[in-house]
Amino acid sequence: MVDSVRVVCGFTHLQMISFFRKIRQKLLSQNRLTQYLAYAIGEILLVTIGILIALQVNIWNQNRINSNEEYQYYRRLLEDALEEKTIMEATINYSNQVISHGKSAMAIFENPSDAEQDPLQNLLDFYQASQLQDPYSAESTYTELISSGQINLIQNEKLKTALIRYYEIDWTSSGVFNLENKYRENLRSKMPDVIQTEIRAKCNDIYIKSRNGYQTALPKNCEFSIDYNLAKSVVETLSQDESLKKDLRYLIGNETGKVNDLNIIKIQLNDLIELLQSLVLE
Repeated sequence: MVDSVRVVCGFTHLQMISFFRKIRQKLLSQNRLTQYLAYAIGEILLVTIGILIALQVNIWNQNRINSNEEYQYYRRLLEDALEEKTIMEATINYSNQVISHGKSAMAIFENPSDAEQDPLQNLLDFYQASQLQDPYSAESTYTELISSGQINLIQNEKLKTALIRYYEIDWTSSGVFNLENKYRENLRSKMPDVIQTEIRAKCNDIYIKSRNGYQTALPKNCEFSIDYNLAKSVVETLSQDESLKKDLRYLIGNETGKVNDLNIIKIQLNDLIELLQSLVLE
């Protein structure tokens, strides 16, 4: 429709220029200077008006294109934010599983009479407490907006501020995510390889389908085969290791802090999702 308007305006403009040119030539041939000047000024005005109309049509068309691009970015940002929420919830769940195994392992150190009496379960708790997850952020659309300079397409200042505040603080590489996991290194240097290999084979991470990929979790139940006497002997040795106990206590505190931080960040993410949903549905 815009192209049709531009063609019609252009055609009419050319016709009128041709019309004024004929009048100007006629006036010149008749030596009527005053009327010639009047028509010349009119022709200039006509050209100016034509240019302004064409510019206005172009501006309107560009605004329409920008508005459409802005809306598409809203949809993509919302999709990323929903994926981000899935990732964050999976990360919180994984940390809670590590904490649970860690507390069960800590009971072997501090309250052996109340702890699980099955040495195979004890070994599983020791090992699963050392597991870690590499988190990542679903921020491809935001990164594209920043790197390309298209962030200026976002006209909603509240949304622009919310995006910058959320994504510029990278939760995947800040705070407790950067703390060293000494327990993992300590345990795995002392637990026999045959046990670690068996647990990895039977009780490793499971993958859960998410919106655009897979998230990991620890299995709730798993069975593995280790000689009972060997398992009991290894548990007794590990339970006497004070450095392991210290590192485990530190890890539990670290993972608990991580969960608390993520629950706070998740509130901010939920606010961003609500804002994006309101803009997409407008």
